Amino acid sequence: MKKLISTLGLLCTVISAQSLAETGYTLDPNLSNITFATIKKQFVVEPASIKPLSGGLTEEGQFAILLDVKSVSTGVAIRDQRLNELYFESMTFPEVKISGKVEPSMLSGDPKRTTIAAEVTLHGVTKTIDFPVLIVPSEELVMVSSASTIIVNGADFGISTDNLNKLSATVGGLAISDKIPLSFNLLFDK
Repeated sequence: MKKLISTLGLLCTVISAQSLAETGYTLDPNLSNITFATIKKQFVVEPASIKPLSGGLTEEGQFAILLDVKSVSTGVAIRDQRLNELYFESMTFPEVKISGKVEPSMLSGDPKRTTIAAEVTLHGVTKTIDFPVLIVPSEELVMVSSASTIIVNGADFGISTDNLNKLSATVGGLAISDKIPLSFNLLFDK
């Protein structure tokens, strides 16, 4: 049943992202990236990325983005597998959904800094996060980049300490932070 609900949610988000793109811009997943890092032993930083599947941005400023949790990439296959299976539980929660609205005036003219409140659904929990961004519009595209690193806490999205402990056990019980630094560059084409 959870798989059916998750699949229906994914379908609705993809349809929403596609319909948003029909009246504005489409996310280019090949030129967009979302990066984060896991931190163990308080100072060992291991970079990672996650691929956007689809997204759209209307001329009215509505946006929706869908990320594929199974695309988490750290450059180490076994680490990717463990993050997916033990921490993110990607078989049950295969995607991250992000949606919100930016003022339409931000989509034209000169580059601008602003903060966008976006609803993020991760691990079945939806939370509003304020993202400081730099928006660079042009006639054919809009580039949205993080203006500073955002710290995301897995516990805020219901990812249990047990998941973190299971992941830690695979690396000899080393302490792993449940907070991750996150940054992104998103390119929307007309």
